[in-house]
Amino acid sequence: MIYPRVGVIGTGLIGGSFALAAKKAEAIGHVIGVARSEATRQKALEIGAADEVTADPAEVVAKADLVYVAVPVGAMQSIFSRISDVAGSDTVITDAGSTKVQVMAAARKLLPDHVTFIGGHPLAGSEKVGIQAARADLFAGCTYFLVADEENDRDELARLMELIQALGAEPVLTDAERHDRMVAATSHLPHLLSAVLSTTVGTMVGGEPDAADFIGSGFRDTTRLAAGLPELWRDIFLTNDQNLARTMAAFVRQLQQFGYALRNKNHDQLEQLLNEARQWRQELDK
Repeated sequence: MIYPRVGVIGTGLIGGSFALAAKKAEAIGHVIGVARSEATRQKALEIGAADEVTADPAEVVAKADLVYVAVPVGAMQSIFSRISDVAGSDTVITDAGSTKVQVMAAARKLLPDHVTFIGGHPLAGSEKVGIQAARADLFAGCTYFLVADEENDRDELARLMELIQALGAEPVLTDAERHDRMVAATSHLPHLLSAVLSTTVGTMVGGEPDAADFIGSGFRDTTRLAAGLPELWRDIFLTNDQNLARTMAAFVRQLQQFGYALRNKNHDQLEQLLNEARQWRQELDK
């Protein structure tokens, strides 16, 4: 067992799945779950994602060897403020936020120096939300980013990496700036485009009788992300706004090239653009 007592602050999809996966792997022992909703707390107990529950994050930190913070990135600062006074010298805290620069800055500012904080981000998720969607295999085969300051204890980092591997994920060390720049393109832009596509099609054909008859698997696949929780993605976008804005600008330039080719009926340019997209996508599967 890697961590005998673990606190999970935010027993939703990610926090609940983390607890289920780690307990299944026998990598952790007793789990204390934190959620604002009584219904969520009871569901966490029911499915085995927690052994005891509370609404008070500070109560968890005082008892746990590892604290896993799985709240929306917009709520991280508030959580760090609430737990800073009770975190002991042996406390290890990690998070599961989808952006890292602002989270790492908040941790450095608000958590005491004796606490080991290691940022984290599992590239796993679902359009489904809440503890009811949690499952033990959510992290299987996924990349799990870890961001550690130079001052972090190397032994604690190795210990956390061992836990991540026990979940079935692949730990990858990176820095906060590179993480946010990369995921702006590979994760945040796809979600934004999914939302825009869903809204655009809804505006164009939403009022048509039997519009659903014209919607196939391609549209459903490309708009699946748009079903994600708006408050969660609002905070992700706002904490990575500059990187996302630059990525959006690059997308707009590509879209304009397609528009130019269509308006001018330029067969060669259109085929070239489609070929470039196809070749890059095929590279990912090699």
